[in-house]
Amino acid sequence: MPPGVPLKLNRNGIQCISSASLLQRLPYQRNHHTTATMDQNRPTVGGVTAEVLKTVVSQALLGKFTAVFPKLFKCQWKTYEGQKKFYANFSTDCTDSNSDTMSRKFCVGGNWKMNGDQKSIAEIAKTLSSASLDPNTEVVIGCPAIYLMYARNLLPCELGLAGQNAYKVAKGAFTGEISPAMLKDIGADWVILGHSERRAVFGESDALIAEKAEHALAEGLKVIACIGETLEEREAGKTNEVVARQMCAYAQKIKDWKNVVVAYEPVWAIGTGKTATPDQAQEVHAFLRQWLSDNISKEVSASLRIQYGGSVTAANAKELAKKPDIDGFLVGGASLKPEFVDIINARQ
Repeated sequence: MPPGVPLKLNRNGIQCISSASLLQRLPYQRNHHTTATMDQNRPTVGGVTAEVLKTVVSQALLGKFTAVFPKLFKCQWKTYEGQKKFYANFSTDCTDSNSDTMSRKFCVGGNWKMNGDQKSIAEIAKTLSSASLDPNTEVVIGCPAIYLMYARNLLPCELGLAGQNAYKVAKGAFTGEISPAMLKDIGADWVILGHSERRAVFGESDALIAEKAEHALAEGLKVIACIGETLEEREAGKTNEVVARQMCAYAQKIKDWKNVVVAYEPVWAIGTGKTATPDQAQEVHAFLRQWLSDNISKEVSASLRIQYGGSVTAANAKELAKKPDIDGFLVGGASLKPEFVDIINARQ
């Protein structure tokens, strides 16, 4: 308390001081003319006037950290849904609705599948945190559900986090399943649905996958919607028929496509070391673009991003990325390795 400031008892018997008396004796109030302009005679704290400092503190107390301390914190504060909103206020929207190809922001997903432990995840997060990643590429990490919160706290804030699966309802007696609401609650903002392994190994139908996508979008998650044909289907010349059928199922449930990324993954090229040539991949992507135009809308066709997934590596990523209808990758095994950085930067 500054010396000489008179105290008095209030009606509760507590000593108090009038604000006017206190303000008159505070050092920064020696100049009684408060204006909005800088005054060289006014005392400052670190070169900042008391008025400016007061504004900063007020903004912070109002929860407007994004206007005061842009990107000052790491992801520990991003885990919880309310805190994520702070980052969302100043992060850029990754989807552009313009019709030209360059408006579709390149998007690379890393699907870890059933791989990883705390040690290896920490190493991957360290690699991604120290690397120079292309700012024009959106990156989403598909992490095993049990490690989602752990990964969120270690990965760079600008990277998206995806569950690898989710059920079609919010809660209930579905032992072993997880819901989109649960994914959101622990910091995920994406979910991968319809992956070929979910279809082939776990018997998920086109209809079930579409219902999952519908619910995930309604719950506020972004969806990587996977499609793709088997080797037998390709050799039988049924590639377009298969991917069109799978897209039809999605289209029956999805009305707003702005939070959807489609991932075309030829099943015969997943985990086999084989990959479609850039021309083969482009051919299917171009077909999908035309299908969207004919069956959804020209606007969705122009803006929807279509990833390629199928043994993508640093060695083939650059050539694939040059194709006009390939808007990114869904990467499996290579996303667990340092070369994932080169895949992210394939368009540089």
